Amino acid sequence: MVTESKLTIRWRSRAAFALALMAWLAASPAMAESYGPFSGPYLPLGGLERLIGPIIPAKGIASTFRSELSAGVSGCNLVAAKLVGSDSRELNLERAAPLDNAPLKYDANANLRIWRLGLRATYTNFQTSSKHTNFGQVDFTGLSLGADADIVQFPWLAMGASLDAYLFDPYFQGVVFVPPASTSSITLTVKGQKPVTAGGYLRYIPPEILGCPVHVEAWFKAPISGSRLATYGASLVFRPQIYRFDLATKIFVEKAYLKFKSFPQGQLSNSFPTQSWEIDMEWNILGAEFIAYF
Repeated sequence: MVTESKLTIRWRSRAAFALALMAWLAASPAMAESYGPFSGPYLPLGGLERLIGPIIPAKGIASTFRSELSAGVSGCNLVAAKLVGSDSRELNLERAAPLDNAPLKYDANANLRIWRLGLRATYTNFQTSSKHTNFGQVDFTGLSLGADADIVQFPWLAMGASLDAYLFDPYFQGVVFVPPASTSSITLTVKGQKPVTAGGYLRYIPPEILGCPVHVEAWFKAPISGSRLATYGASLVFRPQIYRFDLATKIFVEKAYLKFKSFPQGQLSNSFPTQSWEIDMEWNILGAEFIAYF
C-alpha cells in the first residue's frame, strides 16, 4: 500500500507538471507581447518585414508565378549625334551623315516573375538612319536579357535593383561628309561592345484615379561595362482590371545616352590619319506599350 501511495503521488506530480506546462504554452502568445523584442511580431524578422514587406508569401512561392508579354513603339527625338576622332575634330552626324532626327524604336518583351524576382527578355529594333537612302545608320538592334529583384515589396509599393546584358554590339556604318568641302567624305564602320547596365526602379500604386486602376513607374540604368548605355525615365500604367489575366497600357518618357568607340573597320579617305573614332548619341523618347498579364 505504501508503494502504491508513492506511485500515485509521483504520477499526480507529473500530471500536475504537464498541466502547468500546457497552461504556460497556451498563455505564451499573450505573454510574448509583453516580452518586447524577444518574441512574437517583435522578432527581428518581423521588424525587417515592416520595412521591406513579407519575406515569404502567404500562399507559397508557386502562387506568385506571373508572366507578362508586351510590345511597344516609341518616337525618338535625336538630341545629339557626334563623331569624335582621337586625332582630329568633332563632327555633328545630324548634318554630316546626315542622320534622321526623328527615328522610331520597336520593342517586344517577355517577363517571368516569381515572388520578388523577375527574369526578362527584350528584343529591340532601333536604327537612327541617314536621310539619304543607303548612306548609313547608328544601329542598336538585338536581344537583351535582364533580371529584377524587389528589395521592397508591398501591395502598393515596390522598389528594387535591375541588371541588363545586351547580346549585340551597337555600331555606326556609313558615309560622313567632311566640311567645308561638301564633296569630301569618309566611309566608316565603328563598332561598339555589348553593353551591360545596372540600375534601380520604383513602382507605386495609388488609389484609383477616376475609377481606373493606375500605377506609376520610374527607373534608371547606368553603364557597367561595354558600350556606355545610360537611360532613365517614368511611366503611367493603366490597368482597367486586376485579375489573373489582365491587359494594360503603358505611356512612358525616357532619356537615353549611348557612347562607344573603336578603330574603324573601314575608312576610305586619305584626309584623316589612322585613329579611333567615338560615337556619342543622345535621344529623348516618348512611347506606348501594350501589356498582357497571365
